[in-house]
Amino acid sequence: MSGKFLLDTNTAREYGEIKSALQAEGRLIPENDIRIAAIAQQHDLTLATREGHFKDVKHLKVAVW
Repeated sequence: MSGKFLLDTNTAREYGEIKSALQAEGRLIPENDIRIAAIAQQHDLTLATREGHFKDVKHLKVAVW
């Protein structure tokens, strides 16, 4: 892994799945945060954050920072 995380078709797929699931539950979060979650999931990363709404993203590994 080069250390750079670019938006690509796999990111777009993850993004769409996350946004669709959040919409279905009526729990939308900011668009940029959906992108961040998509990149983290795509690369199997743990997201370190204080933002509580990331807990609404299923299967996202979150560490409260």
